[in-house]
Amino acid sequence: MATGAFAADDPRRVLSASQTSNAVASTTPRPADVHDLWGTPDELSEAGSRHWWVRGQNFVVGYTLLVAGDPLEITDVPDEHVIIHADDAHPEPVLQVSTEGASRQTARVAGQSLVIAPPGTTRVTSTHDLRLLRVFSARAADALSRARNGADYAELDGAVTALPAHPRESGPGTLRVHRMSDVPDDPNRLGRIFRSDSLLVNWFAPHVGPRDVDRLSPHVHDAFEQASVTLRGDYVHHFRTPWTPRLRDWRVDEHHTTASPSVALIPPGIVHTSRAVGDGMHVLIDVFAPPREDFREQHWVLNDDDYPPAP
Repeated sequence: MATGAFAADDPRRVLSASQTSNAVASTTPRPADVHDLWGTPDELSEAGSRHWWVRGQNFVVGYTLLVAGDPLEITDVPDEHVIIHADDAHPEPVLQVSTEGASRQTARVAGQSLVIAPPGTTRVTSTHDLRLLRVFSARAADALSRARNGADYAELDGAVTALPAHPRESGPGTLRVHRMSDVPDDPNRLGRIFRSDSLLVNWFAPHVGPRDVDRLSPHVHDAFEQASVTLRGDYVHHFRTPWTPRLRDWRVDEHHTTASPSVALIPPGIVHTSRAVGDGMHVLIDVFAPPREDFREQHWVLNDDDYPPAP
């Protein structure tokens, strides 16, 4: 989460300055990490599409500069994944998403949209060059193997809520397209939150100009790792490690300036907030896995009806 100013009893765990500075932890969490999704790509296709891959413990983020006509395929995904068409330059359908197998489905995507793809093999093509963000659970071996930072998770963090071996709740098994232009503004709702059977994605509405420095929202997650993906604009990610009784564990506060696109990985226990800086448009997306029950209880998940509770 990166925007807004919330009440002290808000489930997002906003901390006041005094609460943050006096917080004492029993153990030291893993440090936060920020990856640029530009420069030399992790993968380069023969047609020239460029790909960057970063993983968290339970999820994988893939950012692609897709060349028109270059097919993009991911195979044998065991659960649902999310495809985000973030460009707004082409209001007409330019992106085609198809699923393979017995229940082949095809969707043509126009404008900024979030697509939820069912398990299996998915193929994406475009009539124009564009930017794509894809999010998978860590069950997707094909995507997981591509992540540049796989060695960082050779030892799993026990503080992170475990991803079950199989999704607890199944989706409808269809290819679904959610256009952002169809999502009404609601000041009582946090962002624009969608879920799959294993992921939760919050695509915040675009914001012009810098964030108000008197309305930051430092907070901490006890059991979730968060990815904050910046797609447009410059940001400063602020990270604080709570003190333990041992002086040797203390860390200096971090204030990491990054240009878009980038992804910040924020482990449980790290106090954090993100701040848009500079003029122009800013776009940020938060990723969690598995889906957060506190967001569901607040009725913030816009497609939650697609996932009835398991018996």
